[in-house]
Amino acid sequence: MLFSNINYNLYKSFLVVYETGNISKAADILYISQPAVSHNIKELEKQLSIQLFFKKANGVSPTSEADILYKYISSAFNSIWKGEHTISDMAGLKTGIVKIGISPYLSVLYLSKIITEFRQSYPNIKIEIISKPTSELQNMLQSQNIDIFIDNQPIFFEKNKIEVKYLKSFSHCFFTTSKYYTEKQVGTDTISNLPLVISSSNFEEIKLLKNSIPELKLNPIIEAGSNEAMVRFVQDGNGVGYTQEDYIQDELTSGALKKLNINFMLPKLDLYCGYFTDTLAYASKKFIEWLISKN
Repeated sequence: MLFSNINYNLYKSFLVVYETGNISKAADILYISQPAVSHNIKELEKQLSIQLFFKKANGVSPTSEADILYKYISSAFNSIWKGEHTISDMAGLKTGIVKIGISPYLSVLYLSKIITEFRQSYPNIKIEIISKPTSELQNMLQSQNIDIFIDNQPIFFEKNKIEVKYLKSFSHCFFTTSKYYTEKQVGTDTISNLPLVISSSNFEEIKLLKNSIPELKLNPIIEAGSNEAMVRFVQDGNGVGYTQEDYIQDELTSGALKKLNINFMLPKLDLYCGYFTDTLAYASKKFIEWLISKN
């Protein structure tokens, strides 16, 4: 990249004199004296080895060289102004982008409400969610291709400038409709013999359930592929589902779905986030502050 050694203020004086055609008016706009404006023009002419203006009765008129120079200088100053304006907007959260790496499952269960509330306060901030395997998201964070990484297990990074924070724990439950509901406490044997509908064997909450309670035999009749589809299958009377309790809180409150009363402890799903501490844009910093404040 090439840089000019000419003082920025010389070009600023040139720009205003060119547009006003008058040294006195330019001085008023620039809040400097007329001699200072004249000096800046003469100094710029000296450094460029060209004449920029002709004197006339009521001001100055540009030379053909000045006409050419103006096209470049005005474009450059417009770019600088746009850059300053954009940065100012970002600082005021009028614009900006936050890139979040998270699994689709956690995105639906956890992020949707957080983002909705955040955008009510900052509607012009763009949110981009990237869903990939954990290892890829870790690499993307370390290469700073995403701003925040959210995962359901402790996150470890080689770079020590990445901050890792615990966010919250999710409580899960088995739920169903009145078709399979009983008020009695049920154990692992009963659950194992009920028609089970799950999101996917590959989803982390199911893996955690299997590893934490090996005596619970999970033989699902339906793997729905997503949490939304799993809940719908249960609502349609296909069996018993398993999900984060907050996700179906409205249905539990209304009585459309019922939580099974079990006599064993279910594992909780912990949530963590990782982010660089010293290179985040302002919008991303604000989102992280929002995220942590909600947990």
